Amino acid sequence: MKTNTIIQEEILFFLYQNKYFNKRHTPISNICNKLSQIPCKYIKNELKNLYRIKLIRFKKTKHGIDVFLNVKMKREIEGIISQRLESWYSL
Repeated sequence: MKTNTIIQEEILFFLYQNKYFNKRHTPISNICNKLSQIPCKYIKNELKNLYRIKLIRFKKTKHGIDVFLNVKMKREIEGIISQRLESWYSL
């Protein structure tokens, strides 16, 4: 199984890649579906950990809880996923 830091990096990269900041957010089930190689219970656990360190925020909606990146922590998020960003931008 993947380690916690790799799962956190996968989640942050997915949210960053799709520009889920502030007004743009996504349901937790969408993250579980897109990162289908990781069991959803591990994703939910890491979402809680990312929320504790204030890298993501939760938003209550009519259909449940949505997730988005904390724009105030953008530099820290880019630091965590820097290797993936370099390979993504080099294409």
